[in-house]
Amino acid sequence: MPEGESALTGLLTHLGQVVDVLDLDHLDRLTGEEVLTQLGQVAGVVRAGEAVLAALSAEVADRSDPARGNEGLAVKHNYQRPSHLIEVITGVSSAAASRLIRVGQRTCRRLTDAGFPLPPLFPVVGEAFRQGLIGVETAEVITRELALAAPRAEVGYLNIAERTLVSEAVGAGWRDGLPMSADLVGIQARQWRDRLDEDGIEPNTDKAFQQRDFWIARAAKDGLVKFGGQVTVDVGAKLHALLDAVLSPKTADRYDPMVTDAGAGTADGTGGGAGGTGAGDTGAFGSAASPTVAGTNPDTDNPAQGPGGNPGVESEEPIRARRTAGQQRADVFASMIDALARSADAPSVTGAAPTVVVTVNAEVIDSGTGTGQIVGVNSPVAASTITQILCDASIIPVFIEPDGTVVALGNDQRGFNRTQRMGMIARDGPTCAMPDCQIPATGCEAHHIVPHAEGGPTHIDNGVLFCWFHHRMVDTGVFTVTMVNGKPKVTIAEWIRRKPYFR
Repeated sequence: MPEGESALTGLLTHLGQVVDVLDLDHLDRLTGEEVLTQLGQVAGVVRAGEAVLAALSAEVADRSDPARGNEGLAVKHNYQRPSHLIEVITGVSSAAASRLIRVGQRTCRRLTDAGFPLPPLFPVVGEAFRQGLIGVETAEVITRELALAAPRAEVGYLNIAERTLVSEAVGAGWRDGLPMSADLVGIQARQWRDRLDEDGIEPNTDKAFQQRDFWIARAAKDGLVKFGGQVTVDVGAKLHALLDAVLSPKTADRYDPMVTDAGAGTADGTGGGAGGTGAGDTGAFGSAASPTVAGTNPDTDNPAQGPGGNPGVESEEPIRARRTAGQQRADVFASMIDALARSADAPSVTGAAPTVVVTVNAEVIDSGTGTGQIVGVNSPVAASTITQILCDASIIPVFIEPDGTVVALGNDQRGFNRTQRMGMIARDGPTCAMPDCQIPATGCEAHHIVPHAEGGPTHIDNGVLFCWFHHRMVDTGVFTVTMVNGKPKVTIAEWIRRKPYFR
């Protein structure tokens, strides 16, 4: 048995013994510092193993060169590409196998066609890689970015960039002792690439501009419509800034925190309340920093505002809907669509704003069960979704005979107009009426407090603006909204109050 193979066999045996000693089923017996120490040690072992894998993968790729024909290593084992062979032997993904080949080819010694040795393309990265100081992801990002700049960069500057990036990656840079993660090294490497190849930035920018893309599926699957794409850096930065501003827990309060409860205003508009301010004024509604769930004692609770000065919300425990970061971003995106569709700058179609057409039988609206159809989406829509859409929409009744003949069309009914929305914003503040929600009111949906189907008028006294998510929570019965002294009051359904969904 060759010495290397014998050594690897012994190493695997020893690793098995180490795993037994670590006793992975009882890691709870370790202290926090012991867990972190062993985590770092195992990571070092993995990194060293990745270096060996990369070198061996590069050798497999070299021996599988198409110039070898049927003598190529991959072809001999009935595989078209070396990455396929590596994928089968190692059990890694196809992408991981290709990465191992690339990193190995950039960090290992090469041979000319005549068999003469050449130094590695990136010797500093290769040395740190083999010592287990950096992993394959870090080696990949450094070598990839510098290789892109290499054709037009000076060799001396490339060497400086390589040494600097490796130094930062292993913790010997300005943050002495604190190595950078692969993601942070990637950011630094891209900065070096752009500085080394300034002439290449503009062509890359033009290429990125041409590759911008956005797609959205027409058909829904399991109630969801998939979409995706890519945008240029500046557009992505704007989107990140908007999402961060809306979702940041440090976002400033919606209402003026300097105004006391006594200055919150009365139903007739005195004291700077709903009737005393315009859409552009600063309403004195208190702070939204400590939202609470509505209380149940009408004798002790102020029906017009919560204990912290928030209009319409009061209780003993804060409202905290458990949403993932992805769900929160999706809700912000939904509000962005609503805001743009209602904007005066949005293009009109036959004189009307962009419109979603929903068809549904009257029986579904009356019963609250069944399905409807959104024109252009090839999937049925649940009654709960139809209810939420219709709450902030105009309805045109269509009377149809059993044979499908249209008998008559009714009049456009019940949509809240722009002036009414501005009035609700002046009364409730510039964001979603749910406390602690920072979705701008311009992207919110208008909710009929008393449903239109039950005789509720399309009037400001019967309307409140909620973001898409909280509107759904109201329509599904999690929250209840009533008007008390001209202000919306939110309560939580008793059946959900004790559940861990809120905290």
